[in-house]
Amino acid sequence: MGLSGSWKPDRPGGRSTHAPVSDYQPAMLRRPPLVPLLVVRLLVVRLLVVPLLAVPLLVAGCTPDVTGMYGVERETALAVARDVPSNWKPDAAVAIAAPDLAEAMRIVIRTAIMADRPAIKIPLPLGIEASVKPDLEVKRVRIGVTADCAACFAVQITLDGHARWEAGPASGTVPISASASAVVAASIKGGTEIEIRPRRIESLTVDVPSLGNLRINASGPLQEWLRGIIAGKVPPIRVATLDTAALPVRDLRLTTTAETFVIQILTDVPGGAPLRALPAPGSGVEVALSEGAVAGIARRAAFKAGTLSMDVAADPRSIDVDGSQFTLDLRLWRLVGRGWYRDYEVTGDIGVKNNGRSRISFVARAARETGSSPGALLVDPLAALFQSKILDAIVNAMDQSMPAQTQQKVAGVTLRATTTDARGLDDALHLYGTLQVDDGTR
Repeated sequence: MGLSGSWKPDRPGGRSTHAPVSDYQPAMLRRPPLVPLLVVRLLVVRLLVVPLLAVPLLVAGCTPDVTGMYGVERETALAVARDVPSNWKPDAAVAIAAPDLAEAMRIVIRTAIMADRPAIKIPLPLGIEASVKPDLEVKRVRIGVTADCAACFAVQITLDGHARWEAGPASGTVPISASASAVVAASIKGGTEIEIRPRRIESLTVDVPSLGNLRINASGPLQEWLRGIIAGKVPPIRVATLDTAALPVRDLRLTTTAETFVIQILTDVPGGAPLRALPAPGSGVEVALSEGAVAGIARRAAFKAGTLSMDVAADPRSIDVDGSQFTLDLRLWRLVGRGWYRDYEVTGDIGVKNNGRSRISFVARAARETGSSPGALLVDPLAALFQSKILDAIVNAMDQSMPAQTQQKVAGVTLRATTTDARGLDDALHLYGTLQVDDGTR
């Protein structure tokens, strides 16, 4: 670029105040004065750094407080319902088929008769006594209906046998046949034990021929002897003892039909759906527990267990049982900091295993993820399910509800239940078994 001829130095001596060309710098590259520089830096911090720092705070504000959510769920799961509505419907039940209950009564009555076979004295003319020693066998007990009470049923007892008699030098044996009709009542003892025992004898007949040529009718004395045994010496038959630690009971109701004796149970699980139908086994025993009650018992056990390894807690939120399969909605909570959760659907098999004693079994086979909270890490759901012993709680609740599972003896008679099958039916878990009655003679 040229200079005009009129150019003059800025000041005397010809020295210019402008920098030489070689020292020229564009304005944007020049070092700014100190004060403007500080202003620019503050603006940069405000516009760039502050928003970046605010991002985690915003994210934290949007992330749910999982530990707080867990606390709410825990309170719900551990809640216990104590109110008992007058028209409550059962969410669990135990049923015994009438033929099996009748067999238990038959053996208990027979045991009572065998333990009391005295020589019955019958006075004769001239100060002589005849001695009659009966030997009766209870052949059959049949159960029917009665209007006495909801927990009562009628029984028909058939007996036969013989009697050995002596009168002075004479002696002999005569056949005996007898029948009795009685009302049997079931009752609840101690809130957890279910017993049945004769309530009243409706009728009693004993047929026995004359004792040889003595023309003595011994039916009257034999009737009184048999009446005393049935009415007063047959012990209560404890058909079930409920373990409330495994199956929490809020209330019980006993009902009978000509086919079954049913223990209706209202558990203390809040909001549990009732059974769609009461169990009605054709033989043996049957236990039913609604899916809602199953899930409630499992959740309670899980939250009582608390955290597992890595500060993870298991939460079985619902269960579906269908045939020999189950589907469990499982949530795993991580309870560190604000925490996180991850949801899984666990599927597996329902069956019966025998390790010295038959029990229902749950075997988890597979799991798939169905959801999670932000930042959730991967956890092995099957390992957590095993550690939390959730399925064990379900097994114990069903197992301890089986009648006579403790093999308790009643007057020398042992009642023993053996689990044979388990499956889901009508939105409930059903357990099936046989009821064996043993008096030690077989």
